[in-house]
Amino acid sequence: MEQNHAIEVFALEVLSGNKTTCSNSISSFLFGKRGFNRIVLYDSSGNTLYKSSPSYNRQLSPELIAHYIHEMVQNNTPRVVESPNASLDVTWQIPILFSLTKNDGIYGAMLLELDLGYFLTLFQGISIGRTGRISILNDQGRQLACFESGGLVIAGGLSTKPLTTSLQEVSGTVIVTDKDLKEHHLTYRHVPDYPLTVAVSETLAEINSDFNQHKNTQLRILSILTLFCLCGFYQILRMINRKHHYLAALAIANQENNELIAKLEKEHENAVNAASFDPLTSLYNRRLFVSIAQKNLCLARRNRLIYAILFIDLDRFKTINDTLGHRIGDLLLQTVAHRLVTCTRNSDIVSRFGGDEFVIMLTEIARDQYISPIVQKIITAISEPCENLDGHVIHTSPSIGVAVYPRDGEDIDSLLVNADAAMYKSKQSGRGRYTFFDASLNRISFHEFELEQRMPSAITHDEFVLYYQPKIRLKDYRVVGLEALIRWQHPDYQLIYPNDFIETAEKTGLIVALGNWVLEAACRQMAQWHADGLKVVPLAVNVSPKELKDKDYSRHFLKTLKKHHLSAEHIEVEITENAFIEDKVVVIENLKTLFSNGIAISLDDYGNGFSSLNYIKSLPVSVIKIDRSFIMDIRNNHDDNAIVSSTIVLAQKLNLTVVAEGIESHDQLVNLKVAGCDQVQGYYFSRPVPEREIREFIISPLRIPSA
Repeated sequence: MEQNHAIEVFALEVLSGNKTTCSNSISSFLFGKRGFNRIVLYDSSGNTLYKSSPSYNRQLSPELIAHYIHEMVQNNTPRVVESPNASLDVTWQIPILFSLTKNDGIYGAMLLELDLGYFLTLFQGISIGRTGRISILNDQGRQLACFESGGLVIAGGLSTKPLTTSLQEVSGTVIVTDKDLKEHHLTYRHVPDYPLTVAVSETLAEINSDFNQHKNTQLRILSILTLFCLCGFYQILRMINRKHHYLAALAIANQENNELIAKLEKEHENAVNAASFDPLTSLYNRRLFVSIAQKNLCLARRNRLIYAILFIDLDRFKTINDTLGHRIGDLLLQTVAHRLVTCTRNSDIVSRFGGDEFVIMLTEIARDQYISPIVQKIITAISEPCENLDGHVIHTSPSIGVAVYPRDGEDIDSLLVNADAAMYKSKQSGRGRYTFFDASLNRISFHEFELEQRMPSAITHDEFVLYYQPKIRLKDYRVVGLEALIRWQHPDYQLIYPNDFIETAEKTGLIVALGNWVLEAACRQMAQWHADGLKVVPLAVNVSPKELKDKDYSRHFLKTLKKHHLSAEHIEVEITENAFIEDKVVVIENLKTLFSNGIAISLDDYGNGFSSLNYIKSLPVSVIKIDRSFIMDIRNNHDDNAIVSSTIVLAQKLNLTVVAEGIESHDQLVNLKVAGCDQVQGYYFSRPVPEREIREFIISPLRIPSA
């Protein structure tokens, strides 16, 4: 230990004759070690070599010291020193004798006086209870001092006798009895390198007091509960005794309950079947298919075989269902389901997802090449005529998409999505075909889906912007109108053009909200130009067929103009020929209302649909815009030139203004001017540009073309 090593160094200095240096070192040592009061050094004969306190008066003869040194040689342990006249000892100072050794044996001894008061004050913060005690024992087992609930007690002032026990081991736990025959639980441990033992004891009665109190409380509670139980049991016996005639009724009720339980179990079985199987075809439904397919894919990761998902959709099923009725459609689905089961193995999983969609998992296939024959077999089987369907013979065929595990996906959701994408590719290619998944099939659909999901919030948060393209009058090359074209300023994809999102908006019905946004933004911009003092030209907005199907659209349009203090000459409407395919009466009524209120109406993409000039003369249209497909090759293609020229002549005879779209070259411009076209629009004069750039065309409307 640290102090032994230090004292051995001091002793060597004393033996060397450096007593002054040793005295100073020992004084510094005692000052730093508050647990020791003084040090005495002896030689092997018991003679005093050094005392840290000159007034030290403990009566220890050289013979006694020599005797103790002899004992330490035999036992190789330090010991507590007791004076012949014990009354002169200071009870809180415990002298401990340590041997000083060299390689050739003991050359002396060192006496350290331990301050028990300082030692025991370290335990003052410890809660030891009412009967607890922390004791310090010497190597003979005598109690030197203790710390009780009343405070520190030195050996001379002990109020009770020490506990009677033999502490022979280094540490341990024992049960001991004091003079009052009270049992104590005692735990002790010898202090390393010192002839001292620290023992902590507490009476078993106090240790068990909480337990005994809790036990007594539990016994009282159990007694009360037992009493209540007995009272309850007594009441039950009385009730049974009074109502024994109800037993027969209970037996009948029990029988009824059993019948009800059997009925519920049957209904539960039916419910499980309904939740797991398709009620029409008895095939697995989507929920059960996904569950079983996932388990099969777990096996696939171990057996390293190929699994395939076939997504099957019947061609023209909607037409059959709408024409012949749902009963015939159901019979057709049952026939197809039976043929699918016949074409597949028992290990394959056949399911119906709903409508005319069937999904099959082909399991444990050795090679990709084995998939195509199975798919072709399914197409052949389903394409055969379905006879005796309530007197009808139905011809149908499947469109199949194939996704292969693990090449096209490692989980069932990915495989289903990819097989579905491949199926739509088959439908686009024709009837009765199958297509293996290609990663490129899914990119477009995912992009469209992402745009579809974001579009409502994009409209709300004004992510759309308007670009403007001028219309040039060929008579004097002046800007006589503008067309407002929408763009999507997407936060991730930057600027998105209409071709990438208008079709999605029409499919989802968001085209109406988008059209309202365009009208509002165009009117707001026109009002701003007026406020800035610009001499504006009419601004045309595109209106979708779905907007015109709303009988209140014309009222909403005129109300928006009035809101921004605009007149009818400021805003024009451009429509396509598709607007007249459905709800023709409502569409024409809206257009007539707008036309009668002074709104100019243009027929966009003319020649690319079904309209003829003879038909248009009955519509409220004042402008036709020739589709750019006729303008692209007008110089080299004689047919296009003739069609454009004839259209311009006939339209002008009907008092219609003709605008040619897609002008990109000087040659196209010359041909149109010679043909008598009124206005042109295209990249030759300007691409669609944002508001800050279109202002230049409004301020300087003259645009002389370069030769």
